[in-house]
Amino acid sequence: MSRLPNHKKTKFNLPFTGKFFPQFIFIIGIFFCNYSLGALPTYQEVKSQYHPSDIQVFDRSGELIQRYRIRKDYRSEEWTDYEKLPKFLIDSVIHAEDKRFFEHTGIDSNALVSSFLVNLKGQTLRGGSTITMQLVSLLDPELKSSASKRKTIFQKLKQIQRAVELEKTWSKEEIFAAYINLIYFRGELKGITSASKGLFRKSPDALTPNEAYLLAALIRSPQSSIEKVIKRVCLLKKEKDGASDCESLSQFVRESLFRNLDYPQYPSFVPLYTKTILDVSFAEKNKEQVHYNSQVNSSLSLTFQRKVEEILKRNVKTLTDKNVKDGAVIVIENRTGQVLVYVPNIGEESSVSKLDLIRSKRQVGSTLKPFVYAQNFEENKLNPDSILSDSPVGIPVYQGIYRPLNYDKSYKGNVTVRESLGSSLNIPAIRALSFLDINEFILVLERLGITGLRYPEFYGPSLALGTADITLLELTNAYRTLANGGMYSELIFDLSSELINPRRVFSPKTSYLVSEILSDREARSLGFGWDNFLSTAYYTSVKTGTSQDMRDNWCIGYSEIYTVGVWVGNPTGAPMLDVSGITGAAPVWRETMDLLHESLGSKLNPPQEISSDDSNSSFTSSKESRIERTKTTRILTPVNGSIFALDPDIPLGRQKILFTFSSYDVSYSYYLNDEKIGSAGGPYLWEPKKGEYRLQVKDRDDKVLSLSLFEVR
Repeated sequence: MSRLPNHKKTKFNLPFTGKFFPQFIFIIGIFFCNYSLGALPTYQEVKSQYHPSDIQVFDRSGELIQRYRIRKDYRSEEWTDYEKLPKFLIDSVIHAEDKRFFEHTGIDSNALVSSFLVNLKGQTLRGGSTITMQLVSLLDPELKSSASKRKTIFQKLKQIQRAVELEKTWSKEEIFAAYINLIYFRGELKGITSASKGLFRKSPDALTPNEAYLLAALIRSPQSSIEKVIKRVCLLKKEKDGASDCESLSQFVRESLFRNLDYPQYPSFVPLYTKTILDVSFAEKNKEQVHYNSQVNSSLSLTFQRKVEEILKRNVKTLTDKNVKDGAVIVIENRTGQVLVYVPNIGEESSVSKLDLIRSKRQVGSTLKPFVYAQNFEENKLNPDSILSDSPVGIPVYQGIYRPLNYDKSYKGNVTVRESLGSSLNIPAIRALSFLDINEFILVLERLGITGLRYPEFYGPSLALGTADITLLELTNAYRTLANGGMYSELIFDLSSELINPRRVFSPKTSYLVSEILSDREARSLGFGWDNFLSTAYYTSVKTGTSQDMRDNWCIGYSEIYTVGVWVGNPTGAPMLDVSGITGAAPVWRETMDLLHESLGSKLNPPQEISSDDSNSSFTSSKESRIERTKTTRILTPVNGSIFALDPDIPLGRQKILFTFSSYDVSYSYYLNDEKIGSAGGPYLWEPKKGEYRLQVKDRDDKVLSLSLFEVR
């Protein structure tokens, strides 16, 4: 509580009924306790500093997705204002605790005098406390510390003085609301909302009269035995209503108090995500000092979260025979850096459901290659059409000679940088890294947000092949840097639109060149062929990676709007069986991207600094055709993977399959099994025959714009 020093002595008028003569006692008490008391907090201060025991996490649409308990010493819910309390609840509490609450100015003189007389006889000081006096005992640190102990005469007199002070600045409604929200009702239940939900599974505004009687009866002694509580409830109802069915009330009280043992469960969709965004450990160690927001409006989309979880689980199950047990997915909005989807494992079916695999460090394989080439572009040491040798090489290292191999253990001879990166060739990537200062390259990776890297000699030339341990979180955000034209910023887990620690790592031109290569199907075909999960009907730049011994499988890629990172493998580090990036993580990546882009289209736009007269690399000579391939152009029908069956009841000449394309152009052509069958300036009707078919649409430069595989049976 914020308290301002107050060195002035407080004056207050002593309420007195005239029947007794306690003024002498009060005057002595005031003389001793009326000293330099700090100012009591205002109602708004108390309400603003009130914190529920749980932090509630909402998704970007306002739906509750997670509650995380931050206070273990009590259970409390949101603050309930006076206006939302039922009148019979207010009446019941006042009748049980302070019958003259709305009449006195903080002290009930009759009750106090009776209490003092009992005390003078040497008996325990008890009773006589008004609701206001009980409240100040919760607000004043000194009185609060002695709340569970017997108060001395001077503590009691201080409580009286504080109560009178509070009545001068707070309204009765404010006093009652603060009181009902701060007191304990039963066990760990603190406040009216927690008690109402814990005992009756409802909010306070829905309480019934019998429920109100039970709550009022619990205030005086929350931990009393059930039998004593039953007697109080029956007595209270009899005093209020004139009669009560104590037998039925007894059953009701027993059921309600036993229900408290099982507090209602709340949604728990993203527990590991919640731990990620909350500084829980700090808050738990400093409960009294830390002020936290009880509500967090996260950037997560529960709709996409659920769908991506299903995509990951389904795909991991199909890889069970390949010894793939788990996976993780993260989706980031490029512009804002907000995390849209956070799937840290496959959930309850995971052997490590409590482990966040998005933040687990693992070798990233070929997914580091784009950054090797990006830094070469940045230093003007290579361009997309530079020639690199894909041939056997032996590199001296401190352990001997390092002889890298390509994934398929073959060699392609002289290849362009475009082909080397697009097809993920290992030896050219190692040659590209040799052109760089490896110390400087590690600094580049650190500027991309990758932490915990070791000294350069630890990795040697194998760093180009991703032997560094990096988290999926860090790696995906590094790719987002390329998607944003070379500008890095930290990830955001709420709806804030302000970038955190933005900095430029690569130029827009470098980022565009790398992105354009990673989106080029033709460049990718040398290593992966044309038909794979990386080819989308909208612009995407994507890269796969597999770590040594097939222990980790990655697929990271981005469109104009989103960056998606996928890891599949085994939490234990056990190797998979014959699983590559194309067959492991790529299907999850592709399905997730398709989900995100169901109603969206995106394209790759070159930065303004790249112009038609730029002669730095030959990409400018074919820039227009390459950009054309990245537009949202695709075969609409037949859908890839379709199966058609000939109808024996319809003459063959009357059965047709319709070929349609999303962007008709007379310069485009339909190709069926590599044979040109007609112009793609409009729809095309084809007479089906049994067999497997490969339908392509190509432009005037014979470049494939879209591909669809189908079968006729």
